[in-house]
Amino acid sequence: MSQSMSNPVLVVPHRGRGRRDLPAWWLALVDAVLLVGLGVLCAWPLREAYSGSRWLVAVVVGLVLGVTIAWLGARWRWGPWTTALAAAAAYLLVGSAVAVPDRAAGGVVPTADSLHDLAVGLVRAWREALTLPVPLGESGVVLIVPLVTGLVGGLVAALWLWRSRWPGLAGPVLGLVLALAASFGDVSAQAALTRGLVVAAVGVIWLRWRSMLHLRARWGRRILATLVVVGVAGGAATGLGSLGDAGAHRTVLRDHVDPPFDPHDYPSPLAKFRAYKKEPLRTEDTLFTVDGLESGTLVRFAVMDTYDGIVWNVSGGPGSAHDSGTFRRLRNDPDANAKASVRGEITIGSYTGVWVPSVGETLSMTPLTDGHVDSDAASELVINPETGTVAQVGGVKPGTTFEIEADVPTPLVDEEISSLEAEAGVSLPPPAIVPEELVDRVQRWQTDDGYGGGTGGALAQFLRDAFREHGFYSDGIDDDVPAGHGASRLAMLTKTTTPVGDAEQYAAAMGVIGQRLGLPIRVVVGFKVPPGGGDVRGENVTAWTEVKLKGVGWVPFEPTPPEDQKLRRPNDDPEEKPQPQVLQPPRVPGEPKEASDNLQQGDGQRKELDILEVLGTILGIAFDIAKVVLLLSPLWGVLLFKRLRRRRRRRADDATTRLTGAWHELADRMRDLGVRPVPGATRRESAYAAADRYDAVPVVTLAHTADRHVYGADEPTLDEAQAYWADVDTALRRIRKATPWWRRVAARFSLASVPWRPAVERLRTWAAGAAQRIAVRVRRRVAGIFRRR
Repeated sequence: MSQSMSNPVLVVPHRGRGRRDLPAWWLALVDAVLLVGLGVLCAWPLREAYSGSRWLVAVVVGLVLGVTIAWLGARWRWGPWTTALAAAAAYLLVGSAVAVPDRAAGGVVPTADSLHDLAVGLVRAWREALTLPVPLGESGVVLIVPLVTGLVGGLVAALWLWRSRWPGLAGPVLGLVLALAASFGDVSAQAALTRGLVVAAVGVIWLRWRSMLHLRARWGRRILATLVVVGVAGGAATGLGSLGDAGAHRTVLRDHVDPPFDPHDYPSPLAKFRAYKKEPLRTEDTLFTVDGLESGTLVRFAVMDTYDGIVWNVSGGPGSAHDSGTFRRLRNDPDANAKASVRGEITIGSYTGVWVPSVGETLSMTPLTDGHVDSDAASELVINPETGTVAQVGGVKPGTTFEIEADVPTPLVDEEISSLEAEAGVSLPPPAIVPEELVDRVQRWQTDDGYGGGTGGALAQFLRDAFREHGFYSDGIDDDVPAGHGASRLAMLTKTTTPVGDAEQYAAAMGVIGQRLGLPIRVVVGFKVPPGGGDVRGENVTAWTEVKLKGVGWVPFEPTPPEDQKLRRPNDDPEEKPQPQVLQPPRVPGEPKEASDNLQQGDGQRKELDILEVLGTILGIAFDIAKVVLLLSPLWGVLLFKRLRRRRRRRADDATTRLTGAWHELADRMRDLGVRPVPGATRRESAYAAADRYDAVPVVTLAHTADRHVYGADEPTLDEAQAYWADVDTALRRIRKATPWWRRVAARFSLASVPWRPAVERLRTWAAGAAQRIAVRVRRRVAGIFRRR
């Protein structure tokens, strides 16, 4: 059989320069299947960042489109612009059904809205894929990322495979797909090492088999040797990984971008507590409309677990060791219908803010607008798994109805609570400030009430009952009771035997003293469903505490006295008697009577954005990067090479070599300055080429002098060589004076006089020889193993 028959290619007449023969149909089919399969494996890290399976459909469709366009371009001899236009048209035609079906007609046919989203999403999707909480949903433009990754990766890999002289570069293209998918994935990745080994083994065998398809070879031995090498590499990677930190996780791009939702960017819900007690929110405006929830059910806005002396807030946040401020996208539990013990609807009225009402363990939450599912609002719902707090990025919209399915544990009676211990595994930061008045008052209550000690549920019950029995209620509307829950306000609450306040102060005080006494306690703000459900107004907003008890989780405790338990001052003598005027001491300014609605969580931690400070920081970082780049730059190696070369030439032992070295130094300096003599030119020819630019420098004379000494009858002496070096130095000084300063600086780092090509050829020859020797050794080892067996 002739060689042309054994080579499985479809011979197509060349129509232009650089065309390659197309592979036979069966080989192209094998290439396409392997490209799609390996492309899916390389893009698999995106699975950790997306929910559902639509991302996989987008990747597969993108790979198939890219490979198909590459084949058509190779078959019909498309140029680069035609290929790019075909890829863009396929993206717009198919992308509507794959990436933004909710904007397409019937979920398939492109519309003006879907084409607009596809065009804008080419830029916006990458940002949203990094900034939105994971797992990413299937709405919006986030599915454009896997679609474009598959389309571009499959197209470029297939073009290298079928339309270039280096088909092996399809492998590095798939490696770039893997790197991109891992960068846009999540910190967790399942079976990453196994998947990488499979991709490496199949890719190496496939490309090697393809490049040597027309040759006769023992492919069984070659495949086995490849698998052995890949297995050894995988074993080494596993061993090195086991030596590292087992608790460490992968670094992805989303770790280095600003998160889309940080609770510290919004006012503390507890700091706004008094605003709900004012008209018209108190009794006129409807904050929410509740349906399906039992009367008395506690519905939370937000949960706070640390006290900084000003406000209660969350201890966690992006980049924090605590998880109470880290929010992720809310994903509905598919088994919510079977698990839920509470089902209801909450419709937003005049309430504004980012906090979404929720109860118990939220299993499913679906936003409805005009009776239809609002996919945009659903994509903006985030939840903190640690506290159960739900928020909507950008804030809730009036008229939105949230269908809630949740699991609410059965309330415990006091006898059951008192026998439970506190959960020891909870780590909360201690309060920054604990007023001494609060500590002294609780200690007196322990003595007066005969508290017998105890931890966990018993201690939480004592604190709750003590505040309820010894305290009095006042919402501050009809009397002069200040709002807030800073350290001075809590000290004012407990410095007398008759504390007066509302749920904001009592919940904050119990939380502070509870953490001081070692309880895993946190503060919750929300509302209590009024009798019969219906409308929820500001008068229903309240605050309470939660303590985590062993075996039952977080148990609520309400330390606020009943609203009818008000402090009444005695008036024994109804007839007022004039009192002598006494000079009153000046009033010490304390906390404002009304807490500002703009008080930030973690106040004092964040400041207003200073543009100059930001620019200064950016310039400082850029300067530091520039210093590191300059320090590690390979250009210093160029300077060192040229200096050592000059030193070697000037100190040559042979006089003739030293003299010719001076000419070579002059020629190299002029070459760095841009003088390009004809390859193979003599000294005189090179001198005439340089004389046109540097007419004041006797370059031609120096060339004649070098020729006379080299080709003359007598050998030059070392003194003559040294004198010639002095003439060359003088000529170089004149050349530098006739050259602009910027050109002189560039010439010092120029590679024109550096013989890098021979060095690269030698390095390439050495690497090829080393690889061949390693392959021979591995082949012999494998053959020896089989012979021994």
